[in-house]
Amino acid sequence: MADGNSNSVNSISLEQLISLNDEMAALVRAGIPLEAGLTTLGQEMPGRLGRMASFLGERISAGESLDQILANHKDRFPPMWRAVVQAGIRSGRLSSALESMSTTGRRVAELRRAFGLALVYPIIVVLVAFGSFVLLTTRLAPITLGAYEDLTSSSDPFLGWLVALGTTAKWWGFAIPVVAAILGSLWWYRSSRAALPKSTSALHRLSNICSTTFGSLRAGRVAAFAEILALLIRQHVPLHEAISLAGAACGDSSVEQSSKPLAEQLERGESLAVGDANLKSFPPLLGWLITVGGEPEQLSQTLSEMAQQYRQQAERATDWATVYLPIAITSVVGGSVVLSQALAIFRPLCNLLFDLGSPL
Repeated sequence: MADGNSNSVNSISLEQLISLNDEMAALVRAGIPLEAGLTTLGQEMPGRLGRMASFLGERISAGESLDQILANHKDRFPPMWRAVVQAGIRSGRLSSALESMSTTGRRVAELRRAFGLALVYPIIVVLVAFGSFVLLTTRLAPITLGAYEDLTSSSDPFLGWLVALGTTAKWWGFAIPVVAAILGSLWWYRSSRAALPKSTSALHRLSNICSTTFGSLRAGRVAAFAEILALLIRQHVPLHEAISLAGAACGDSSVEQSSKPLAEQLERGESLAVGDANLKSFPPLLGWLITVGGEPEQLSQTLSEMAQQYRQQAERATDWATVYLPIAITSVVGGSVVLSQALAIFRPLCNLLFDLGSPL
């Protein structure tokens, strides 16, 4: 793989990572050696995805295990993907772990597309409103202020502010759309990447809003946690280690942050209570199940069933968001724009008519 920006985890798109997951899962299920399959895949697929597959195939052919490659070349792969692969290797079910991540990744991509489509009409409304506001400050406001002063022998502070703002319209009238377009393009590009800082990313804050409002991302990530945890427990991985790996692999920052101290508690032999602070990031039923534990086979089966329920919940929430998110954003943005334009245009005119009709 070539050096440079192509090695950065931020250069890999979410769609590319999902494609790599699907191909690797298919190779594992078919029993094809990863080194041969990934090398062939790298030759057939163009761009960064092909280079990543070729790199993995070459390193495995050189005698490195997949786990060693991820540990020695952390800058080349997204942290969440590394955690998923490590959990899959540890559980002996790499294909299932990769498929779980692909399902969650597709749901994130679906919400991103739905959000993009929902923004189209509001953006058009905002652009038209911005253009009319520029005309208001440069053309209509000066005429209205002149008529107001001539007819009432007084001045309107709001109209005066609009006129003063219009004198600098040649600067902000051009700069604001350009800056907004650049920032919007950068955000949209970064939102398509497979790796983003969890605490500072605007996408992460947006995903938290979407998770709270529609529940799709949250439910999908919890499903991934439960499914990977079930795979690890089924292979008799110690519970503390299984929780730590599943938390890092699920893609939910709150679950990951709670999983680490929770795993440390279990490793120290401390008992867990239902109201434990480290369990608050988990859904109540899942937190209760982790607390009570049980036989590995039974616990694994229960977690798998819960994962299926959370995935169904995520699918329903995604469908709901796809239908109603465009309506909600258009209503809020369009209504705000119409209200602001009405206040900017009709308020001064109403004040003028009111002053003209008032007795001296």
